[in-house]
Amino acid sequence: MSRILWSDRLATGIDSIDAQHQRIIDLLNALQDRIEHGELELARDVLRELVEYKVYHCAHEEDLLKRTGYPLHKQHKRTHAAFLKQCAAFHQQAGIDERAMRKALTFLKGWMLKHIRGEDIDYANYVVTYARNDGLHSTSGLPWHRRILNRFLPSRGE
Repeated sequence: MSRILWSDRLATGIDSIDAQHQRIIDLLNALQDRIEHGELELARDVLRELVEYKVYHCAHEEDLLKRTGYPLHKQHKRTHAAFLKQCAAFHQQAGIDERAMRKALTFLKGWMLKHIRGEDIDYANYVVTYARNDGLHSTSGLPWHRRILNRFLPSRGE
């Protein structure tokens, strides 16, 4: 099985998300390395770290989608919940069984690539447009007229 290499095809254009996706890919590659070297105890540790990091990543992503008003936020959140449930099941089943670990790795790699190239790229286009038009800074909670003023008079500091 080939390793996942980061490329522009996986980039969303959102720095925090891309950095987290790169970390997830690093963990997937580490999991693959551990399995291929027969280090199943270490593979289980990497799988646990991957699940924990995915929980963090999903929360970050969902917060971003909620703050920007992404219309498919709830569906995206449900997709994450189903994925995390499957990850937890893989972790419980894996033990030191190489077959279960390989099955988990195949699922995780496939799901992540499909998710990043599909749903994540879709929301990224929305979020980038939002950031360009409305901004992802502290003024986004201001009334519309003050946001407009701050766009034209950014030195106001509000």
